[in-house]
Amino acid sequence: MLQDGDGNIVMLKSIFGKPPLIITQNPDDFETVYRHDGIWPYRKGFELLNYHRNVHRVDYFGVESGLVTSQDKAWGNMCSAVNPIIIQPKNVKLYLGALDSINQQFLKRIKLIRDPETLEMPANFKDEISAWTLESLGRVALDRQLGLIDNTNAEGLKPSLWRQFKTPKLRDVLSVLDEGLEITDKFVQEAMERIEKSTEEKLEKLLAINRKYAVVMALDMMFGGVDTTTSTFAAMVLALAQHPDKQEKLRTEILGILPEKDTPLTVESMKNLPYLLFYPLTSANVRSTRQELVLSSYTVPPGSEIAMVHLNLWRDEQHFSQPDQFIPERWLRQKQHDSSGSNGRPMATKSSHPFAYLPFGFGSRSCIGRRIAEMELEVGVSRLLRNFQVEFHHPADKPFIAYQLSMPSIPLQFKFIDLKD
Repeated sequence: MLQDGDGNIVMLKSIFGKPPLIITQNPDDFETVYRHDGIWPYRKGFELLNYHRNVHRVDYFGVESGLVTSQDKAWGNMCSAVNPIIIQPKNVKLYLGALDSINQQFLKRIKLIRDPETLEMPANFKDEISAWTLESLGRVALDRQLGLIDNTNAEGLKPSLWRQFKTPKLRDVLSVLDEGLEITDKFVQEAMERIEKSTEEKLEKLLAINRKYAVVMALDMMFGGVDTTTSTFAAMVLALAQHPDKQEKLRTEILGILPEKDTPLTVESMKNLPYLLFYPLTSANVRSTRQELVLSSYTVPPGSEIAMVHLNLWRDEQHFSQPDQFIPERWLRQKQHDSSGSNGRPMATKSSHPFAYLPFGFGSRSCIGRRIAEMELEVGVSRLLRNFQVEFHHPADKPFIAYQLSMPSIPLQFKFIDLKD
């Protein structure tokens, strides 16, 4: 193992046939890696899913197994086909009404399951959040609701013998993935049949490049979007519960676009929420190098895997002033601050390095579902704060545990107090 004196970069030599792993916390290294991505960035990751699609079910997926697991020209072909559809704001905005409708159901669910005396959520509220995110993604990817399902599985992120042997756990997970593929294929077929009879320009219609692309994109969206959105939503709500002054400030903005609890959300009204900001809780972005690179003065050989760990940078005063403070204002555009930093708006709290905060990644292989996630979270938090005062009265010293994604590690027993108007 190689390590620099400051602990900013560590190299773990090859084990179990895997390439060398470079772990870096230096944003200069992040920039070097991203700037040498080439036209087809290579991101391995999600090994279990890769095994399912490119080995176990290669008969179905073939070469173009999805944006999550494809590489090189196969990835480039699929990216060129679906990027203009998924990334375009005008296409994503078509789903605002559907997402808002699901949120209304989520609010009713909260009122149903909370303790009638304490108004607190049950200890398994994370599962309810996961069900909400999955239903939301089902509407976008398949134009239908899927029911209350918790599809969380951290197996692919933990060390395991599945890479050498077909363990019982591997067989179980592959069976679940097979079932997910079968169900998604069926739903896409139904969606394709609706397309023939519909004139609406919805995402399902635009994704009808071919049936396999539609299936694979639906799987990718649900695989990549449930846990990430669940954790981000939980973190946002917890931070707002712990900082009632910030919660009230955001609620003031929300009241401006939702004067009544049942006021419909519109694309225009959602533009008037500059204070509604969030941060995905990914621990790192990963790339595999195609060429020799110099990172933190070390020469890194081609074929190495680079884990660019940014989570600790957000707590480092070298990169963020007041890192331990919850300051949503730090993300507002500079023109929204006055020159003196008065009115309680701290100045100069953003990152000092442009690559220290890239939660959605960078370049052509950045998160394709960013706009969908943003809309889902904006609608969810807006509706929640318009209906409830949110509190949290339990220990929360270490509320998340970091795998590749930070996941809630405490019961999310929020207290939701109904607002009078």
